[in-house]
Amino acid sequence: MATVRFLNLSVLGLSTLSVLGLTLLTALAQSPTAPKMLTGTYFPEDGDFKTLKTLDYDFAVVALSLDDVASWKRTLDAAQSAGMRLMVGASPPPYEQHGATWTITTSGKAFLSYLQTRADVVIAVYVFNEPYSSNPYAGGDIPCGFFSAGDLRALRSIIQGFWPGAKIYQDLGGPSQWAPGGSYTASHPCVGDKYADQTGVADYVGIWAYPFTINGYDRNGALSFLRREASFILNSMQPAQPISLNQAYACASCAPGLVFPTTEQMLDWNCATRSLPFAAVNWYPWRKFSSYTQALADSRLYWPLTTVEACAPGMGAGAIGLSAASGIPFVAASSLVSIYGANFASSTSAAQSQPLPTSIGGVTLQVRDTTGTTQKAPLVFISPSQINFVMPAGISPGQVALTLTNGMNSPVDGTALVRSVAPALFTADGKGTGVPAATGARVGSNQQQSPVPVFHCDGTVCTSVPIDLSANGSVYLTLYGTGIRNHTGAVTCSIKRVSVPVLYADAQGQYEGLDQVNIGPLADLSGSGEVDLVLSVDGQSSNPVRVNFK
Repeated sequence: MATVRFLNLSVLGLSTLSVLGLTLLTALAQSPTAPKMLTGTYFPEDGDFKTLKTLDYDFAVVALSLDDVASWKRTLDAAQSAGMRLMVGASPPPYEQHGATWTITTSGKAFLSYLQTRADVVIAVYVFNEPYSSNPYAGGDIPCGFFSAGDLRALRSIIQGFWPGAKIYQDLGGPSQWAPGGSYTASHPCVGDKYADQTGVADYVGIWAYPFTINGYDRNGALSFLRREASFILNSMQPAQPISLNQAYACASCAPGLVFPTTEQMLDWNCATRSLPFAAVNWYPWRKFSSYTQALADSRLYWPLTTVEACAPGMGAGAIGLSAASGIPFVAASSLVSIYGANFASSTSAAQSQPLPTSIGGVTLQVRDTTGTTQKAPLVFISPSQINFVMPAGISPGQVALTLTNGMNSPVDGTALVRSVAPALFTADGKGTGVPAATGARVGSNQQQSPVPVFHCDGTVCTSVPIDLSANGSVYLTLYGTGIRNHTGAVTCSIKRVSVPVLYADAQGQYEGLDQVNIGPLADLSGSGEVDLVLSVDGQSSNPVRVNFK
């Protein structure tokens, strides 16, 4: 990797400096530690697996189209490449019942045979959603019960006869309610003894209690329900292990209406459920669908609050570290980080010199990493609602605890996800999307440089400026970002999926925490229009930004 900066900030105009300097950066109840258990989520897309692994999630539940055979390999390959494991279902379910006998369809046998060849990726076969209370094929509630426990026990036996050793996952909701004496059976005598013996139904059973509704946060009621169901599964459904489907969505049309929790509620619920004897906490769902109006994929601020590590002492939801460039909750040592909240400081102020101070206006921010090492963070900017800082150099990767003190209020506890690298590019509007806060230069045969505009801002609205590659000379771009400098391997750049040479990728050298990436010469992109530019740093992708070519 070249160590010479091809372009120097001294050739930049004052307006660009104001974008890249401190002005831009300025724009930008706890349970004790529970035993480690698996963390998963429902229905991510293939492209989400890398993000989930960066979050230290262990697995995901996916439903593959039975007719789209090519998608089976594509999804399992994507999961394996990211280091994720899967519970895999098929849509429609390839199991047919004829009286007391089950058969697996021809396509179902092909599906299970393929999963068996990928047993290193597949944790379990996801068979049915709510087969007690509804028809898994046609939908609709069945008040007296659809499949009995005996039906599902026989189906498990058939699947395991075809694939010895396969684990079976069933989403049941609240199986104790269907047992004799259970609350549902008491109000629906027609259920009879269909669920008197629930042993052997599954190896994993999904249960849920959604506490965040228009009526408030029913923490105690939901925990009581989950505690009872987990105990029932462990004692009356052997060999099954319970999995909690933790609410991570809003649904106004559901009854009662479900709302998205606050950050404090999300952290509290995460840690409360991890105190129960679950095999896994499974956040439902990752992406919104059906009538859901919000889900985890839309709510990046919440991601650090869903992990096992978020329940360690000293963690909190009052200050969550986000990349100052992209707004994504992955940061790195020596990178620029932002936190947002209320009453952080009594006034607005920025650092006036470098090295950056660790206290401004009485505000300090302490970072404690996974080794127990604590450091004060260098501060860039403080205000009542936002603080920008540099994650201290030497902080170990992992989930760190943040403690903000300001001399006015009680300390604010927070957290951040620190990774070895967390590449993020600054954009001209400071939002992490759109055109990059970049400069361009055309270099002629005589090595003379002339500026090439990359963006234009009219107030707060910034747009890309088409770059002409047909003129004489070669065009180079200088990008500005953060979370890049700690790379140990290759840094690559693609524009419209065309590889572009990276000449320099390291500290910018003038502003603490700011990184610089020089790319070029640009070629084979004339006429492309506005297209995506993405960096890859040690296998981690940056936020995509948009550049334009005549």
